[in-house]
Amino acid sequence: KQWYQRRVRGDLKSLAMLLLFVLWVIAAASAAQGVSGRRCTKVNGVLGACDLRLNYFTLAGTHNSGAGAYGLMYWYSGAVAPSCHVRNQDKSITEQLKLGIRYFDFDLAHVDESSGDWWEEGIVLVHCNGVLGCAYSRSLRRALREVEAFLGDNPDEVVLIRMKDHAEESRDYIRQHLAAEVLGIFQHSNKVKINRLGNPKLGEAIVRNERLLIHTNGGFGLSSPFNSLRQIESYVETAGTSQCYGVDEVVDKLTRDPRIRYDDYPIQVDWYQTYGLCLWDLAGLCDGRELHKLVDINREIVNYAHRPISLVMIDYAGSGELRLAEIVNEINRYNVDMFT
Repeated sequence: KQWYQRRVRGDLKSLAMLLLFVLWVIAAASAAQGVSGRRCTKVNGVLGACDLRLNYFTLAGTHNSGAGAYGLMYWYSGAVAPSCHVRNQDKSITEQLKLGIRYFDFDLAHVDESSGDWWEEGIVLVHCNGVLGCAYSRSLRRALREVEAFLGDNPDEVVLIRMKDHAEESRDYIRQHLAAEVLGIFQHSNKVKINRLGNPKLGEAIVRNERLLIHTNGGFGLSSPFNSLRQIESYVETAGTSQCYGVDEVVDKLTRDPRIRYDDYPIQVDWYQTYGLCLWDLAGLCDGRELHKLVDINREIVNYAHRPISLVMIDYAGSGELRLAEIVNEINRYNVDMFT
């Protein structure tokens, strides 16, 4: 009888251990699939990219993404600002997303109170010029809602937002209110979560539904939803009159930065010019066939730094017969072949 009882207890113990193991396997599988119950098969339409980290994947981006996204812009006085000098885009945020843009550049200021149909209280999108001042667009909340809706409908997509330039008179306000405005939209969103890692593995971001990254400067604390902005840029303040940049010119600018070999610093190609013509004319110098140069720039950077360009930023994303997203997809197929 005692032997039988010991045998039964032993069998029950073994059964309990087996049950615990099965539950552990189920939990591990659930964790691997993430809160969305999905596995990563592609990233931004690119097969095989799930094992890449963010900085080994290239995102198509727009410069001053909100400047012109909602039509005309206005000085704080209420006068219409000249589009020639302040509008970098003519497509809404949603339209830019549909064009394949996955990297947004938002310059920020604030408005103290709402007024009429245009002015919205809180943090707003602007284009500030050192000579002309700041031209105002619509609210940051409006743009973020468009990003949230798109990511909710497209669960294999990852988006990065840069908030770099803050109007001087609004810096304190932005530092005090930006986190609350962003979290007010995304903290309890059932469509997408913010990824707080600076350089996450893309497949894990998709599985966990943490597919929105926000990089900003301005001294935000560790409890904020933002990653500190750090990047290597090819930017030069260049007048454009007849041609865009050359491959060697961009590669030389990037490779002279000693940080290029550090994975935590995204490599950004600023494929736009800053003065000399109206902004839409400057954009025309760098679109179309000129975009093919980006493929060569990426290969040169891979050969030098053993990692690809991470970001490309243009004005007027919808201009020209060729879309930046098409070129970036070609670049990413090369990146997948090289780094997976």
